[in-house]
Amino acid sequence: MDFVEVFVIFLFNIPFIKGVESLEPNEPSFDVPLFNITAKAGDTAILPCSVQQLGNHWVAWLDPREKVLTARDQRIISDARISVERPFKDDWNLYIRDVEHSDAGKYMCQINTHPVKIKYVMLYVHEPPRIIEESSTSKKTAKEGDTVQLFCNATGIPEPTVTWYRRRSDINHPAKEVVGQNGEVLIIYNISRYCEDLYECVAVNGIQPAASKEIKVVVEFSPEIYLVPKRISQAIGKETILDCRITANPHIYSAWVRHEQEIENNYKYQIELYTEDNKNTITLSLRIKMIGHEDFGKYICRASNKLGKDEELVILSELVVRTEAPSTTADKFIQPTTRHNYIDPHDPSWKGGHEDQYFPPWSHGYQNSPETYGRNNDRTQETGTPNGSTIPTKNVIHVLILSTVLWLCYSF
Repeated sequence: MDFVEVFVIFLFNIPFIKGVESLEPNEPSFDVPLFNITAKAGDTAILPCSVQQLGNHWVAWLDPREKVLTARDQRIISDARISVERPFKDDWNLYIRDVEHSDAGKYMCQINTHPVKIKYVMLYVHEPPRIIEESSTSKKTAKEGDTVQLFCNATGIPEPTVTWYRRRSDINHPAKEVVGQNGEVLIIYNISRYCEDLYECVAVNGIQPAASKEIKVVVEFSPEIYLVPKRISQAIGKETILDCRITANPHIYSAWVRHEQEIENNYKYQIELYTEDNKNTITLSLRIKMIGHEDFGKYICRASNKLGKDEELVILSELVVRTEAPSTTADKFIQPTTRHNYIDPHDPSWKGGHEDQYFPPWSHGYQNSPETYGRNNDRTQETGTPNGSTIPTKNVIHVLILSTVLWLCYSF
């Protein structure tokens, strides 16, 4: 305690010159005996003190540790943040600039009367939320099936409330959703690949701004391969594409294999890698050009990482193109290619003598007319006679009689 502070305390504990009370019958008084002030850390805290009828008395400010800060309008300590401001004659306001949490407490505005009059001013310093990086999780990598704990250590005055959010990258879900319960620890039991995302903790205590922190969660799992279809056919001389869909985290090794040899890009094969919206899934595409007999058979898609491996088989076979024989119509009548003059022998105008003239079939006892001639061609196969015609009855009788006579002659 320095000399000035001792002197101020001395003044506040001795009576003034004799007769001062008789000269000032009305003693100084405060407007309000107790006052509470709330300030945000970093702002300027103003502690009001208004004294009526001060007269020849002094006003002094003491901090919560009863250390004298000011006497009258002079600063006693070396802290330059503190001063006394008097916007009006009766005001003796204490200013604390860039206020800190350590400044919080009960301040005293005193008048050196006998006994000393005191007005208490309670200072509350609020601090916005702050997340302590050193004791909070920044990134978490876990294996599928593990239990994961995420920490978000937040401080502030008053004590902040921590809420957890999941920032989904999937467009089919909201961009941000609340997960778990409020608190500084988020526990995810039996974590799966579908829990992998960006998580955010937000600390709020009513003092702006709120504090937040993003935590990346990575879930590792062994490869899984999907091949659809598992059998493909293609013709010789063509080309085809085999697609292998691989889901894994991390992606370490993936390849197409034939005869236990890894396929590489060359004149025959072309391998391309495609990424999908799901970053854990890739498509390994194998293009086979100018397919020959030697290209038919088994192709294996294989993938592995530190957690396991997987493989699937696809079979490429020859596509045989069958050509159907042209259909024929058995009952189609084919017209003669040679033009003839058809003569009706019953026509009275026919004189005969024309050897080159053609007698149509119906002029020799055939039953068909020109209209039914072509339509009955199919009967040839059934009866054995041309164009469905029948043998004349008279000729049949003659043949039977002759056969009978010859049989009798030989019998005797």
